[in-house]
Amino acid sequence: MLETYLSWYREGRMDESAFRAVTNQLAQSGLTVEHPTLGCGMLLDVAGEQVKLPVQRILELIGLSVGPLCMQFWMSADTDVVCDIRYVAPDTQVLTFVLGGLTENERKPATDAVQRLIQRELDRTVALLVDLGGETTDEDDDALVLFDRLPMGPRPDRVQFRTDRLSAVPAVLAGAEVTDLGNGLSTVRW
Repeated sequence: MLETYLSWYREGRMDESAFRAVTNQLAQSGLTVEHPTLGCGMLLDVAGEQVKLPVQRILELIGLSVGPLCMQFWMSADTDVVCDIRYVAPDTQVLTFVLGGLTENERKPATDAVQRLIQRELDRTVALLVDLGGETTDEDDDALVLFDRLPMGPRPDRVQFRTDRLSAVPAVLAGAEVTDLGNGLSTVRW
């Protein structure tokens, strides 16, 4: 990845109702699946072109876990956050919110929305990776979060793990600065 992003690693695959709860939470913070003026949602095809679909159909496809999908969350009619949804390990779902192209004033509310979502879904959260420079790869991110292996190259700017799970990632913690955020999450930085 070459853009600023947040990757939320979540235990279990979301069915349609669980994904609807996630999208409702994000909508309360200003990120909606439905485009504000077109009245539909958008998936992105392999070429990055928009595919207009009813919101219900997008929720259904995510709920079916048919494979990786790329969709858009809307902040306004011309401002969106791309969200890549993929599945790793036996039962881990990753939602990567791509914030490249957003101004700092747009990036902050989008980041805050994801943070609020994670607080709501804390019991299902494995980690949140924050990479402001977009320098790490999916494979390195997955190895760090799921297999306790530090990337050989660039590392994310920070990773938030559930505080009660820190003992599961001793190699990641070696030489890191760990800060308990007091909300069930701890930030790890190198």
